[in-house]
Amino acid sequence: MMRKKHIIFDFDGTIADTIPLMRTIAQNMADEAKSGIKITEVEWEWVRNHKLTELPKKFGIPFYKVPGLLLQGRAKFKKLIFSVFPCRDMAEALHTLKANGYSCAILSSTSRETIQEFLLQHRLVDLFDFVHSELNLFGKDTALQALMKQYKLKKEEVVYVGDEIRDLEACQKINLDCISVTWGLSSREAHEAHGAKYIVDTPQELLDILKKLKAKSY
Repeated sequence: MMRKKHIIFDFDGTIADTIPLMRTIAQNMADEAKSGIKITEVEWEWVRNHKLTELPKKFGIPFYKVPGLLLQGRAKFKKLIFSVFPCRDMAEALHTLKANGYSCAILSSTSRETIQEFLLQHRLVDLFDFVHSELNLFGKDTALQALMKQYKLKKEEVVYVGDEIRDLEACQKINLDCISVTWGLSSREAHEAHGAKYIVDTPQELLDILKKLKAKSY
């Protein structure tokens, strides 16, 4: 009998309310490059409903420029992490999970140093068993498998929590349970369109789903 007791979280848009900052950085970089790109509310809704891999074509960005733009964006993001707060009610939810005996960790494409700085600032460090950074945006499936092997976690006891379609697809590739949150980058409609089994709109709903999964036997 296996029960869900290990939770691996994404960071951006799941734990940390980084999406507004990322949107601002993207617009500032577009303005600095005199690209003419304007991320209006209409454009932003398009972004929320599509994969990251579709963005370069949508905004007319050559693929060869993407790695450099990502590096620039990460550097700007690191300098401004002090201005970011946890997603609404997320800190309380993390404390509840810890109090209820769950093992929590973070796997994100954001640098470990940046994540640790955020966790220290908001007194969340002690809630996580480990923090791992996977700089390859689309290598989370491989990273998840490696982490489960390294920490001797049984897949049946693990669930990943993320806000993007790529999080969901990474879990689908390795048949790992995934809970998709709607308060981050991707919309509920996008998660549904890509076959998400568990979708939550609030941290309280996340706690409710995890409670059910913990009691579920295999």
